[in-house]
Amino acid sequence: MSKISRTLTLSLLLTSLSLTACLKQKNQQPQVVAKPHVQVATVNYRGYTEHFNFPGRIEAKDSVLIKTRVPGFLKDRLFNEGDIVTQGQELFIIEQEQFEAKVIEAKANVAKAEADAVNSKLNYERALELRRSDNISKATKDAREADYKGATAKVLQAKAALRLAELDLDYTIVRAPFNGKIGLSQYSGGEFLPNNTVLAKLVSDGPVNVVFSIAENELLKLQQAGVLGTNKLNVSLIMADNSVYKYSGKINFTDVTVDDSTDTIKLRAEFPNPNGSLISGQFVNVLLEYDATNEKIIMPQKALISSPTGKIAYTIDSKGIVVLKQITVGPEQGSNIVVMSGLEAGEKVITDGLQKVRPGMEVIIDQPKAKVLKAPIDEDLPKAENSTVKGK
Repeated sequence: MSKISRTLTLSLLLTSLSLTACLKQKNQQPQVVAKPHVQVATVNYRGYTEHFNFPGRIEAKDSVLIKTRVPGFLKDRLFNEGDIVTQGQELFIIEQEQFEAKVIEAKANVAKAEADAVNSKLNYERALELRRSDNISKATKDAREADYKGATAKVLQAKAALRLAELDLDYTIVRAPFNGKIGLSQYSGGEFLPNNTVLAKLVSDGPVNVVFSIAENELLKLQQAGVLGTNKLNVSLIMADNSVYKYSGKINFTDVTVDDSTDTIKLRAEFPNPNGSLISGQFVNVLLEYDATNEKIIMPQKALISSPTGKIAYTIDSKGIVVLKQITVGPEQGSNIVVMSGLEAGEKVITDGLQKVRPGMEVIIDQPKAKVLKAPIDEDLPKAENSTVKGK
């Protein structure tokens, strides 16, 4: 190998060793991990609203199946299905001819019984005179007396039959027993209706009841708070579309027994229904709310984390270190939630940046960014009307 070649090889080898040493030195320098930025909220004791939610069902205060009380052919239906009807309003008419005839027959029987009674009375009075003069036997007088009493009883019997015939005639006109809304009817004129046939359903159109069941411990909370049946308890309805019914209700009944199969107690609340929007049989949710007498720790819901061990929250200690807290939560309060245990007043819970932190990490607390309102540009400003009056 020539001298020049040896010199070039040695130079390349020294360069390679120098680069390797530089890279090793660079790799051995410690890497600096950036502290994650988070936002926090300071928790404190505050008043809160206790609330419960239960499935319930609407029931009309009055509800009845309209039925026939006499058999016969239906002559007419005097309403449109879905109408609001008033107490005493005629709804159905059953053919009356045969019932009218029975009334006439019963009246004739009354007249005949009364005539027989008059005759029996005269015979009895004559028998009394004859007996005083000893012209008839005591047995004959007693027989006349029995005939008179029997005739009197037949008058009462005939009058009772007349009353029944008049009732049957009256029952041919089916009337509404109370004010309300009447439902569907599957019968029309000309059909024969046996006795006790269901013609339609009538429900009252005023206030309605909502029946629901609550657990024993929930009832105890209401009783201990002293709000059950008072104005302190707000009773609301959540409809099927999650809207809130605009009228509040009031508890008017608590059952006297506990259901053995479910360990629940039935309650009933009354709600106004001026527009008829609440329909009997409708399913709703009943929301009970009252202001709690004591204060609890309140924290933002976005600071709450669900874990396999339960609910947790990340707090930051005085050194800026993340600390995991196992907590127990209570009712939601809008965007906040009640903390029953696990946090102390004044602690800072992480609300933003939760995905970047772990227990034991040191973090930097950022202040929430204030919203900047943009000034309107000239084109967005309203143009003033030209008020200059041109001279003539």
